[in-house]
Amino acid sequence: MSRSIQKSRLSGAAAAGLAVGLIGLGVLSLVYRDFTLQWEPVPAGVHDRTLLALASGAILTIAGLLLPAGRTRAWGALLAAVFIGFWVVGLHIPRMVGRPSDLVGWLELAECLAMSMGAFLLFRGKGDGFGRVCVLLFGAACVMFGISHFVFAKFTASMVPAWLPNHLELAYLTGAIHTLTGLALIVGRWRRWAATIEAAMMSSFVLLVHAPRVAAHLTDRTQLTLLFVAVTLSSAAWAVAGSRAVD
Repeated sequence: MSRSIQKSRLSGAAAAGLAVGLIGLGVLSLVYRDFTLQWEPVPAGVHDRTLLALASGAILTIAGLLLPAGRTRAWGALLAAVFIGFWVVGLHIPRMVGRPSDLVGWLELAECLAMSMGAFLLFRGKGDGFGRVCVLLFGAACVMFGISHFVFAKFTASMVPAWLPNHLELAYLTGAIHTLTGLALIVGRWRRWAATIEAAMMSSFVLLVHAPRVAAHLTDRTQLTLLFVAVTLSSAAWAVAGSRAVD
């Protein structure tokens, strides 16, 4: 298989995954008339909060609906990238200015940053300066994922399925993989391999951790949100792996 065909297939899979994740998050916002939990931390006292939450859900849903078709994919990716990028710049960064030592807050910011950068690379994954910046920022987000796995190792271990052995060791292993793939993306070594490994690991979280939890709690909003965020994150990683910016 030629590299161009492989990239095209990765990008197509990333677009399909992003569509599922974004539509899922959008529908949840519309159903619950609320924002995407901690990933979209709009203050409780904001005027017309419910109306804004419904608008947010509509934007996410529309972006997801635009992604599968080749003719509208770029528009859907751009809409998702800009909108989730606004979460980073307009919601998370101002909040972190007042609490720079809050690692949970930095993790939430990093997850939104990764989703936005993946969508930007799906929109315009060229190997130019813009693409390289997106890859660098995605790599920085991966490093933050790794740090959180080490700092919150016991919590991470509690998420590991019961049938797998050595839960704490797996928490440290996945943290190390997050960190190493992020550093590889930042320094520019083996970037496609790093992005592919990161995407595969994130996809395994969807299948092994989040999907079973949703199956056991079909009406639990938190578990559904975690699933769709994980799908969006893993799809963003596949978008990085399929872009020319990692060549």
